[in-house]
Amino acid sequence: MALAALAVALNLMVGAREVFSLWVVVPLGLSALFGILWAVLALGGLAGQARFEGRAAGILNAVFSSVIFLGICMVIFAMAKAWDVSWDLTQEGRRDLSPQTVQVLRGMTKEVKVTCFFLNVEEELVLIARDKTQRFLEQCQRYTDLLKVEFLDPQVDRARLEALDVTHKSVQGTVVLNAGARQRVITLSGGSPRMEERDFTNALVNVLRDAEPKVCFLTGHHERDILDEEDSGASMLKNLLEGEGYKTERIGIKISAPEIPADCDVLVIHNPTGDLHPQEIRALDAFVDRGGRLFVTLDPWKTVRQGRSSEQLRPWLERRFGVVVGSDMLLTNQQTNPWQLELTTDKQPFEKTDEGFMKFRGCFNAEHPITRGFDQSMLLEACRTVQAAEKLYEGMSVDALLRSTPDFWAETDVAKVFETRQAQKDAGERQGPLTLAAASAVAVKTGVAGSGNSREARLVAVGDSEFASNYRMNVPGNFNFVLNSIAWLSEHEELIAIRPTGKEDPPLVLSDRQQRAVVWVSTLFTAQLVVAAGLAVFWLRRKHQ
Repeated sequence: MALAALAVALNLMVGAREVFSLWVVVPLGLSALFGILWAVLALGGLAGQARFEGRAAGILNAVFSSVIFLGICMVIFAMAKAWDVSWDLTQEGRRDLSPQTVQVLRGMTKEVKVTCFFLNVEEELVLIARDKTQRFLEQCQRYTDLLKVEFLDPQVDRARLEALDVTHKSVQGTVVLNAGARQRVITLSGGSPRMEERDFTNALVNVLRDAEPKVCFLTGHHERDILDEEDSGASMLKNLLEGEGYKTERIGIKISAPEIPADCDVLVIHNPTGDLHPQEIRALDAFVDRGGRLFVTLDPWKTVRQGRSSEQLRPWLERRFGVVVGSDMLLTNQQTNPWQLELTTDKQPFEKTDEGFMKFRGCFNAEHPITRGFDQSMLLEACRTVQAAEKLYEGMSVDALLRSTPDFWAETDVAKVFETRQAQKDAGERQGPLTLAAASAVAVKTGVAGSGNSREARLVAVGDSEFASNYRMNVPGNFNFVLNSIAWLSEHEELIAIRPTGKEDPPLVLSDRQQRAVVWVSTLFTAQLVVAAGLAVFWLRRKHQ
């Protein structure tokens, strides 16, 4: 009777979701009463009946053994909980922080306050957002003692919210990061509100920086535009850079007064379809002379701007940085799309051709900061070769960053490829592996003449631009390579890492009845099924023995 009353009480408690309701307390009290009565009768029978003695003692022994076993299980569970080891089986990698987030957290040198505002309500989405945010921030705190986290109710602590001057807030949660005078606000919203790791890492980088480097995009030659949101534009690149704490600006070089702004930290020349003017080259020379940094992408050109006797930009890259951008196009006859390149870390295609590329891991340079530790694939299309010049001047160094697989060759008749969409390798054309991106560093003297001050001018040149367009920037390897390149050029190498992708696996939001059903099936139903099976076996054995 005690066990039956306990089973009824537990089932009613799961259904009512209330421990102290009348429908739960009454059978629970009856269970306690019958249990005490059974214990008294069993112990009393031990003194008078030898036959009942063995049965009662066996029952009591089973009860005590079960209690001891339960205690052992609780201790083991507590130890496992404290050990806190888990395997991440979620689609978006929610249990593990990305290498960049860990790198930023470990490199923190000043305290960052994280104030989380969540309403104290029973709304399901708010509870999910709060719980996920708390677990995520607990993960972050394992890597640094400088992250101070506080959870507040915006209705109760309205003064704190107003003191932070938060103009945009969300009913599903608002997170504010502060470090000194710098502040960033993250609002949680949508059908699956949670703290996105990418948003948090970008906000953390922003508040930790003392200044915002400026990345300037050259215009005037039909380059990919950072304001263009079409597939061919570069608005996504602009958003990613601003997310990591860079300022972005479009600039043009006036022919009458050629000059690049003094506050430009990195100049991006994103696939000009025409060549540059000699006066613009003069402005680039002055920019490099003061230690400027450039990121250049160049698709295979069909023609050079009419009316000019010679090219300007490509010869200038070779003269100033020792980087040769070829008049060719990488092609293969071993796949359906002959000009599409997928770059991976797979070493197998290079087993017979790696004598001169031992510092590479698959298609990526394993030693240069930009691609060191790179473990993601890149997707490029219609590339040209980019390699070091045969003769490099003193103080100049060039490193190949990316290379094709051996099945590609450098097609020199680019016009025919664009016209017929077909090509075959001819005699004299170079066979892969071929480099298609390079990083160059050149020591230059800066400041007053004779002062001896020097700075390193830097360049990253890639023989493709589509990989950095809106159409291809959703490929993780593509945007990680671009952002790592900008970080290396601007000397913020603490940001060189594999970034969180921001993939989302929406939670399954259950109704109240569904939640009660899940709890009942996973706990009481299973236990009662085992008990029922035991009773059935006991009854069958008694019947047939």
